[in-house]
Amino acid sequence: MDSSELGPFQNNVSSALVQLVKTVGQLAAEDLSFHRNSNAEFTESLDEQSERILSLTNAVLKAATIGTDVEVPALDTEDALEDNWRGVVDVIDALLEKADACLDEFTGVIKKLSPSQEEQAPVVRKASKFPSTYDYGPSKILKPQLLFDHKPDNSDLGPFQPLLKTKPHATVSIEQSLTQRSLGEVSSYPHPYENEIRNAQYPAFVYESAPPIDYLSFEDTTATFVDTLEGVKEMLAELKEAKEIAIDLEHHDVHSYHGLVSLMQISTRNKDWVVDTLKPWREELQILNEVFADPNILKVLHGSTMDIIWLQRDLGLYVVGMFDTFHAACALGYPKKSLKYLLKKFVNFEADKRYQMADWRVRPLPSGMFDYARSDTHYLLYIYDCMRNALIEASTPEGNLVDYVQDRSKTEALQRYERPVYDAEKGQGAGGWYDLLSRNPSGPLSKEQFAVFKAIHQWRDEVARDADEGCQCVFPKHMLFKLAQIMPTDMGTLLRTLSPMTPLAKSRADELLHVIKEAKAAGANGPEWRDVAPPSRAPVVALTMDQQDDHFPVAERYQTSQFWGDVLEMQEPLTPAEYSTAASIEALRMSLPLPPMPKTVSEAREKLGVSAETQTTTAPKPVPAAPPAPEAPKYFTVKDLGGPRKRKAAVVESPKDEQPTLEVLDEPEHDTELSAKERKRQRKEKNKAKKAAHVAAQAAADSTPFDYTNAESILHKTPAAEPKAHSRKKPFNPYAKALEAPSGARKQKRDDSGKSMTFRN
Repeated sequence: MDSSELGPFQNNVSSALVQLVKTVGQLAAEDLSFHRNSNAEFTESLDEQSERILSLTNAVLKAATIGTDVEVPALDTEDALEDNWRGVVDVIDALLEKADACLDEFTGVIKKLSPSQEEQAPVVRKASKFPSTYDYGPSKILKPQLLFDHKPDNSDLGPFQPLLKTKPHATVSIEQSLTQRSLGEVSSYPHPYENEIRNAQYPAFVYESAPPIDYLSFEDTTATFVDTLEGVKEMLAELKEAKEIAIDLEHHDVHSYHGLVSLMQISTRNKDWVVDTLKPWREELQILNEVFADPNILKVLHGSTMDIIWLQRDLGLYVVGMFDTFHAACALGYPKKSLKYLLKKFVNFEADKRYQMADWRVRPLPSGMFDYARSDTHYLLYIYDCMRNALIEASTPEGNLVDYVQDRSKTEALQRYERPVYDAEKGQGAGGWYDLLSRNPSGPLSKEQFAVFKAIHQWRDEVARDADEGCQCVFPKHMLFKLAQIMPTDMGTLLRTLSPMTPLAKSRADELLHVIKEAKAAGANGPEWRDVAPPSRAPVVALTMDQQDDHFPVAERYQTSQFWGDVLEMQEPLTPAEYSTAASIEALRMSLPLPPMPKTVSEAREKLGVSAETQTTTAPKPVPAAPPAPEAPKYFTVKDLGGPRKRKAAVVESPKDEQPTLEVLDEPEHDTELSAKERKRQRKEKNKAKKAAHVAAQAAADSTPFDYTNAESILHKTPAAEPKAHSRKKPFNPYAKALEAPSGARKQKRDDSGKSMTFRN
């Protein structure tokens, strides 16, 4: 910038900042919380603006830290700004320091080093960076697929035809292996090496335990980067001499619809190769089938599920005689099965896994990425030796673990690549919308939203195929749900919804808006998501003959419970006639162990030993009534005479027909010892007489048989008359004593002597 341009630029920046501060102050003075709660449209607009400002802030922070060691704070939400405020301040401080240094250099306070001084200055090397696949924007690397001899055709939706031109180590000819077959309406090509893989057996040395062969260090091992066809042929000649080889791949699937095998690593006991698989002649690598399909050469891979697919899709390579260390780890019951765990366990090597997300299309390959690619196969043969010995040791006559690994590895090698094609109507197939909607955490969609979701999902897939980009480069998956829920019908809302927009979506925004409008109008009368999704928690799913072709589940109910059986089935209630049958009586008798009861009066008399004549002629003699037992007094009176004098109870003679009572008499305080002994003797005599009368009455009652015929009815017994209570002026109140509690803290409780209260016993 020229010195004459600095002044106007500074004025423009200052005026923009002043206006920004004023606007922020005006917004802060308003009651935003009230308007947010009262107006849904305002709330939606405010949230959109907040997201837009947040995305702009992230972009500014990212741009401000380019070429520096300052870490960019992650501002995912509005609250994250406060949590990461220290990081924002660090970015601002770094900018101010750079501005201050630039101003000092501009004004001449410090002088720029001359070229000779710059050469003499110490060179500070920054940490080497590598392109990452996290960047879903435009590809910073020229797409290598544009230079392939056979460019990928993403519009081809037919069955995948194997790339094989020749078939080494074949037991079935290539013509028979590449014959297309049909299964109903679906046609496909068979696996070219299916017969060879199924019949292959491990070499004999795999079943023999031997000391592991030590690996060579990185420095002592020759590592070769193969990027020419001549180098491939030289490598092939050396591979044919080996008994075991280790294989691994590096893949890129962001800036390519189907994906690209970017590197292939191959290692023997004493040499490593890293093969560039992005060359225009990449399909010429099929000559490696002379080793890959040889059953006498063991191929060691780890987690080969996707490697097998990628090899046949891009390079036309097939693996016969594979040993997958992942399945060996499963057989041995290791807590973790990753290659990183095996490297740490057997080699004590810590892999730098930050290169897993690197963009492996970069050329020339940085040294750090080259060493990481080598490490995946450099130690793999030594790990195989250790795991082979462990498998042999853990095997039993009933189960050989080496055979287990062989069977699982054959299953992996027999996989066939098929192009990802999904049914746009039902969402089934590779990459279809059905799996996305079934895992949707935001809940079900309406008819219009469901139609828009299907339409934009299909539009995104078509755009990605046409541009040969990953679907996430059009817009990520969470934007699918956001667009379906908002259903923007104008360009402004669409741009705010997709902010920040990818270049692909921005260049085709008009087309996307037209798709949304048409889908929303057509979805008003279309099906809902619940009409397509199968019912959840159905007792059983059955398919009719017509539905089996569509593979659409339909819920049906069992006639009887699969858990309870017919226990819970409804039964007819028993009628009274069934209750009176002999079977019902017998069942009741068996369930309740009761003694046999007499059914007639004569049976009852016989059981009691009493004849009818005795009952009619003989009358029982009257039994003299026993004297009634003395009853306890029903009333007793406690008198409070208000003095601490001692009181003495004296026996008062009462008439013969009345019960003797006790009366409390006042006695003088000086009582004699003779009177106390007299009272004690009288009590003893009284208790003896009472006890003797009770024993006599009990003996008389036991000796007299009970007369059941003249006994008083218990059911219709009339209750005995209650004795009349003493006449009082007021009715008895049992809670009267409780009401004499203190009335308050300031009111002193009175304790009047001479009060009395009578209770009923």
